[in-house]
Amino acid sequence: MQNDCPFCCWPKLEILRIKFCQWLKYVYVNTLTLGRQSLKSVSIESCPEFIQFFNMEQNKYGQHILHRGLGSQESFVNLTHLELTSIALLNFKYLFSEFTLEHLKFLMIRDCSFLEHLIEEVEKVDEIYVSNMKNHYPLFWPKLESVHIEYCENLKYLCSSTLAQRLPNLNCISILDCPRLIQVFNMETNKDDFELQNHCWPKLETLDIVNCQILKYVLPNTLLNVPFLQYLTVLNCPQFSCFIVQAPLIKELVLRDVGNSHQLCNIDVHVLNKDCIVVGNHEEVFQVQGGYSFSSIKELYLTNLLKVRIIWNDFAQVVTLNNLTSLKVSDCKKLRYIFSPTNARSLSRLMYLCIKGCDELEQIILAKDQVSSSSSNADIGLQPLSFPNLTQIIVTNCGNLKSLFPFGFVPVLPKLESLELKRNSKLEQVLKLENEVEMAGEEETKFDKLERLTLEELPSLIHFCPKGCHFVLPALIELEVKDCPKLTTSFFVDSQKFVHCITKIPQLVKQDAIEETVTDAIFNKNINWSHWGGSQLPHIT
Repeated sequence: MQNDCPFCCWPKLEILRIKFCQWLKYVYVNTLTLGRQSLKSVSIESCPEFIQFFNMEQNKYGQHILHRGLGSQESFVNLTHLELTSIALLNFKYLFSEFTLEHLKFLMIRDCSFLEHLIEEVEKVDEIYVSNMKNHYPLFWPKLESVHIEYCENLKYLCSSTLAQRLPNLNCISILDCPRLIQVFNMETNKDDFELQNHCWPKLETLDIVNCQILKYVLPNTLLNVPFLQYLTVLNCPQFSCFIVQAPLIKELVLRDVGNSHQLCNIDVHVLNKDCIVVGNHEEVFQVQGGYSFSSIKELYLTNLLKVRIIWNDFAQVVTLNNLTSLKVSDCKKLRYIFSPTNARSLSRLMYLCIKGCDELEQIILAKDQVSSSSSNADIGLQPLSFPNLTQIIVTNCGNLKSLFPFGFVPVLPKLESLELKRNSKLEQVLKLENEVEMAGEEETKFDKLERLTLEELPSLIHFCPKGCHFVLPALIELEVKDCPKLTTSFFVDSQKFVHCITKIPQLVKQDAIEETVTDAIFNKNINWSHWGGSQLPHIT
C-alpha cells in the first residue's frame, strides 16, 4: 500500500487492518478528507516507522496543531474500534487531542515505546478552541467502553483525572507491563473548569493493573464507588497506594504484591457506613458493616500481603459467602485465621482451597469460643460444619497451624478428590472433633471421591482422622506419606481394594509382614506408598 493512496477510492470502507509495513509513516495525509466517514474499525500492527494516524503537525514551539476537519467528530464519526500494536510513534508523546473520536468504544495500545500519555492536555490546546469544544461536546469520549494498554515502557499516565471523570460508559480498564506508569489518571493537570465529580465510572465492570512497578495512584479519590464492578486485579505494583472500593457485585478479587497501607488516605475504614474492600497491603481486606456481605464473590486470590491480619472484618457476623468457589491465600504472613464459624457455614459452593506460606495462621476457621457471644448470628455456630462441594485442598508451609477443620457426625468433605498437606510443622490433626470428646466405638465415614492423598514433612502429625473414627477411601489411587514420624493412623486395604484408615494405639507388627502388605497395596491399588520417616511405622493389616 502506498502512503499516498487516496482512501476516497473506497468510500464504503469500514474495516482497515495494516500489518508489518516497515516504512509506513502516515495513514491519512492532509489532502484526504473522504473515505474516513465509513471506517468503523482500524488496526495497525508492527509498523516501526509509523509517525501519525490523525493528521497533526507541530508548530515552532513543538505543540501539536489540529487541522480543521481532521481529527474532529466529523472526520471519524463511525470509528468505534482502534488497535495500535508495536509502532514507534516517533517524537509523539500522546496520540489524541482531547475532543477527537467521540464515538470510539474500544481502544487497545500495545508495545508503543515512545508513548507517555494518550490525551493532549488541556493547557496545550488553544483556550477558545477548548471553550467551543466544551460547549459542543461536554462529555469526553462518551461512548468509550474498553481501554487496554500493554507493554508501553514510557507510559506515565493515560489522561488527566478530570477527563477520566467524563467517561460515563467505561466498562473495562486493563493496564499490563507499563514499568514507568506513575498514575493511571494524572492528578496534577486538573483545572478549575474541570472539577472532579463525586462519582467514577458508574458502568465499570473490570479493572486490571498488572506489573506496574512504580505505580502509586489509580485515581485522586481514596474512595471509589463502582456499583457494577465485578472483576478487580492488582498484581505486582509494590509502590501502590491503598484505596477503598465499594463494589456490591464483586465476583473476582486478585491482589498480589501491592503497596503498603501507610499511604491509605484520610478516610477511616472503621467509620464507613457501607461494606468495602481495601485494595492494597492493609491489615483488613474486607470491611463489613452489615450490607450486602460480599455474597456475590466467586474467586478470591491474595498473595504476599504482609500486613493482612483479617480477610473478613465481620463485626456483625453477617458475612455470607454462598457463591465463593475458589480461594487462594499465599504468603500472608500475619494472617491468623480465614473464616469465622458463621461465614464458614455458608461455603456451600467452595470447590478449591489453597493456603501457602501463612506463617502465623493458627486456624482456618476461628474457634467458636473466640466469637463474640453478642453476635446476632452466634447460634449459627452450633450447626454442623460441612463443605459439600470442596474438591481440592492444598495447605503448605503454615508453621502454626495445628488442624484443618473441626469434624462432627456429618461428613465434612463428601466430594473431596485431592488433599495435599506439606511442611506444616505444628500440624497435629487433619480433622479435629468439634466437641473434643473421643467417639465411642468406630464411626465409619466414607470419602467416596478422594483419589489423591499427600502427607509430607509433617513432624507433629499424630492423627489423620480423629481417634475412634474409621475412614473408608474407596476411590483412593495415590497415597504418599513421607517424613511423618509421629503418625499413629493405620492404613490398610480390604478385599475390595478399598483403603481404610483408623487411628488407635499403635500395635507392634513384624517388619517383613508390613513390607509384604505394602507391596501388595502398590500392586493392587497403584498406590505410591513412600517411606514414613522415623522408626515407628503405621499398622497395616
